[in-house]
Amino acid sequence: MRFLAIVCLAACSAPASKRREQTTKPEQCFYDCGPDQTPAAATPGPSAKPTSRPGGKLSAAGEKALLLRQAADLLEKAGSALADGNKNLADQLFSSAELLIGAEVLAPLAPQFHEGAPPRITTPTVKIDTNVASQPRAVGSSEAEDEADKVPPPPKAEVGTLTGTVQIDGKALTGAYGLVTLEPVGGKWKPRAPKRHVMAQRNREFNPHVMAISVGSTVAFPNFDTIFHNVFSTSPLGAFDLGIYKTGEAREYTFQKEGIIRLGCNLHANMSGYLVVVSAPAYVVTDEQGHFKFHRLAPGKYKLKAWSERSKSPIAQDVTIKPGANTVSVGVAADAPSGPMPDKFGGKRG
Repeated sequence: MRFLAIVCLAACSAPASKRREQTTKPEQCFYDCGPDQTPAAATPGPSAKPTSRPGGKLSAAGEKALLLRQAADLLEKAGSALADGNKNLADQLFSSAELLIGAEVLAPLAPQFHEGAPPRITTPTVKIDTNVASQPRAVGSSEAEDEADKVPPPPKAEVGTLTGTVQIDGKALTGAYGLVTLEPVGGKWKPRAPKRHVMAQRNREFNPHVMAISVGSTVAFPNFDTIFHNVFSTSPLGAFDLGIYKTGEAREYTFQKEGIIRLGCNLHANMSGYLVVVSAPAYVVTDEQGHFKFHRLAPGKYKLKAWSERSKSPIAQDVTIKPGANTVSVGVAADAPSGPMPDKFGGKRG
């Protein structure tokens, strides 16, 4: 009854635009929709009899009543799922109710449904341009950023290049990406300026699949699909839960700590992506065969760190960069867990 009482209060407290947001458009479906394109989880039961105007159109009061009935039904199901120990389903149902009538209305109930998940990001979504082209599957290069910012390279006579391959068991990566960073040994360097980046959700995939960013950078996660997504990470270096939002919208998160952030979608177990947050002054993402190259290095001794998406953590080794061409081969472990990552409550999927 407490669920229903809170929902009924929404009729007076929630703006009409909030309450109408998620009910009749195909892009608002979780997985599949009925013939009327109403999300299945939010479809009113046989007892729903909204007040209609002549011609079959709902009155304002009828629209409000319909949304409240849908939300009440979702909340009852969410409560039952929570009582049965199915936290993930309970969270999805509760989040659907939030979309119907507004998260602020259901805020008193939110902690019991989100408890055990990463910190929820509740900032308002922002509109995006859905005509933006997709990005490559792997993105991230300090030198590309420097060129875009018109940072001058070292003098030609003092420039070194480094070409190499990241390998697993003596063989180049195949169908996977990696990252290589360089830090001057015993030296200090100026932290790289934080940037703004975009990691989209397209065709039920993260785009890019792997992205390297500097510490302090902000990443927007726009939804380009006609279904909901719920981007999250349980990494202690950047745990967050963006909730669900519709196509054409995005939420952002700022990554303040260096490390590897594995991303998942709580609605689609097959979706995975990686953000590698870097403090090193030089970094580059490899191609799918593990190849990489730095074009504008100052000669000297460096600490090289390398990682692949099949590895738990980076390895480190010393390299010396001389003026002109340099090469290196780097071996990493294939010790990362395989299969779908757990849901945001730690439950097994797939």
